[in-house]
Amino acid sequence: MTISVLVCTRNRSDRLQQCLTALLRMNLEPVREIVVVDQSDRPLDPSTTPLINHSLIRYYWFRGRGLAKARNQAIYLARGDILAFTDDDCLVTEDWAQKIEQAFMLNPRIDGVLGRVCAYDDGSLPVTYQVWKTDFGEIDYAFRSDGFICNALITKNKSSIFNSPVMPIENVGSGNNMAFRREAFKRHGLFIEILGTGTFLGSGEDLEFHWRLLRRGGVLLYNPSMLVYHNNWLSPDQNSSLHHEYAKGVIAVSIALAIKRDLLAWRYLWFRCKASFYELLSISVLSGKNLDKPKLHSYYARRIQSLLKGLLGGILLAICYHYLIPKLN
Repeated sequence: MTISVLVCTRNRSDRLQQCLTALLRMNLEPVREIVVVDQSDRPLDPSTTPLINHSLIRYYWFRGRGLAKARNQAIYLARGDILAFTDDDCLVTEDWAQKIEQAFMLNPRIDGVLGRVCAYDDGSLPVTYQVWKTDFGEIDYAFRSDGFICNALITKNKSSIFNSPVMPIENVGSGNNMAFRREAFKRHGLFIEILGTGTFLGSGEDLEFHWRLLRRGGVLLYNPSMLVYHNNWLSPDQNSSLHHEYAKGVIAVSIALAIKRDLLAWRYLWFRCKASFYELLSISVLSGKNLDKPKLHSYYARRIQSLLKGLLGGILLAICYHYLIPKLN
């Protein structure tokens, strides 16, 4: 059993260098290759990012945009039995590849494994975690004392097996720390390329793939010992923009699945509608106070815009669903 590590990047050479440094420090015995797919404006210069010349790293520069498209290109290029994904703003632990290998060897029935994601903490500022508990599970955030926020965290300490779809994706794991058998992509197809970062809908390619795999009889494992650190601290304004982008894809996928008569998607949409209603209501109340009204109104408008784009994207996704799933031969 060999592992191909897949990393997609765009215009973040410093982050990529840190990511690759961490990857090359881990136990590399099960790793066949590290495939880097770069969608930057221009190819990386080996003099500024020397690690792309490492014998284990296969670096490819492609024109185009979209995380799902980049991940699919990496899958086409990869030669390993297991395809492991992390992001260019993540730092893996030294035993990351070993934990992936062990998970698949000890659980021959699983199609994929997702791991724990903690916020990167360099020790310079205090970091606290906050858990948002909902009817659909827990969503984790980390906060620094300077007001910056880190998202896309999964801090659960207990292993779980998933045999049926769950929503939102935070209940299973995060796209920045996941691995699948190559055969899973052959059976179920690749990521839908109108979804994900860098597209009109902004997110959701991993959510949809996990739903598709589980709905077709696949099995996923959450393994907390498979750990990465997410080094993407955002200001409150940056975090707000990220959430608007993320909402579009999540809503689009949920609407598409609801149109396909998925009861769980209907329940999740109802939950999202209620949450959005109370959020907008609270904004309306705050607008009546002596606060930054233009900023509140801008947030209100962007939230509605995200909902409408998600609605339109979901209808398009439902109509063209089977035609949008790329195949792996």
